[in-house]
Amino acid sequence: MAKEPIPETAPLESSQPLLKSYEALIAIPSCNEAESLPDVLQSLELNPLEDIQKTLVVINVNNRSDMDRSDNLKTLKYLQDYQGLLNLAYLDSTAQPYSYSSKFGVGLARHQAVIAGIDYISTKAPVISLDGDSPVNPQYLPAIFSFLSTNKDFGAGHVNFKHRHEGTKEEIEAIQLYDKHLHLHREGLEKAASPHAWYAIGSTIVCTKEAYLKAGGYNQRRMAGEDFYLLQQLSKVGYKINMIKEAFVFPSNRQSDRVPFGTGKAVIDILEAGEWYTYNQKCYLILKELLKTIYENPQADAAFILEHAPTETIEWLKSRSFESIWNKLQQNSKSSAALIQRFNEWLDAFQTLKLIHFLTENYFEKIKIEL
Repeated sequence: MAKEPIPETAPLESSQPLLKSYEALIAIPSCNEAESLPDVLQSLELNPLEDIQKTLVVINVNNRSDMDRSDNLKTLKYLQDYQGLLNLAYLDSTAQPYSYSSKFGVGLARHQAVIAGIDYISTKAPVISLDGDSPVNPQYLPAIFSFLSTNKDFGAGHVNFKHRHEGTKEEIEAIQLYDKHLHLHREGLEKAASPHAWYAIGSTIVCTKEAYLKAGGYNQRRMAGEDFYLLQQLSKVGYKINMIKEAFVFPSNRQSDRVPFGTGKAVIDILEAGEWYTYNQKCYLILKELLKTIYENPQADAAFILEHAPTETIEWLKSRSFESIWNKLQQNSKSSAALIQRFNEWLDAFQTLKLIHFLTENYFEKIKIEL
């Protein structure tokens, strides 16, 4: 069956003339966020004026064709009347032929916002992803510009984050539990020396224009997880995923069943269960042993690797045809560094998570998180 055609991108609109020489692009998808989006824009306006002036903000107001668009129409009116400090432009993706069918969602919305503004920035300029319910700190733009200025080889990464603690006592505890899970997972991967130790939160991602295009951008057909897969693809095409610690985003902790996983769904699940479990730290120790075996023995054959790899990983590796994969990786790599890079492309972020799930299901049960 042929795939449904991707909806065309709406024309870029702005109440002010746009330049062709901005030094950064902020792309924001917005769906039913007339109440929260102004707060996000106002938080950007609290950044230094010199940084605001060199940044273009593109908002993609989007919805499915079968949705009530009254809230989005309020957003569009707000953007049309906007007289603030930001260089602001927007897409009206709320009606045919630009609205979405049920097959499309945030992946397409993010990508269209980026593509609409990408010609207005230079090759090395940052493409910054944000959300319509996620304000930033007053040093957000300076921290990003400073990091890129200091790290000339920067290609991809993410800013820091703190989910907002709003709502009932139970809702606040739910997001605290989920945040702790996210932090423990990243710390575990970092301690294991995994190159995939990063947060996959859409409102935090930053990469250069060059990196975005090289990685293929956001997957336009993903309803969720588009952030995870963009970072993974950026890693696969050779970029180290950096963390810009002084730039903060404050995502909403609202409940949401709009997508099958992520923060909103996790909050619902935690409220229903009254508790949350995270991966046993022993999983990361096993991963560390496996990676150490690989990294220290790039010239060894597959039999040697399997003999010296952690016992708990052998079945998983064999089920994924490790022996033939390793042989091919060695044959197609001109150096040990190239081999390690290709191995990490094979044991990518998704496969790493699958390995941790395998270890969880077969060896080390999840552990209840305590606040």
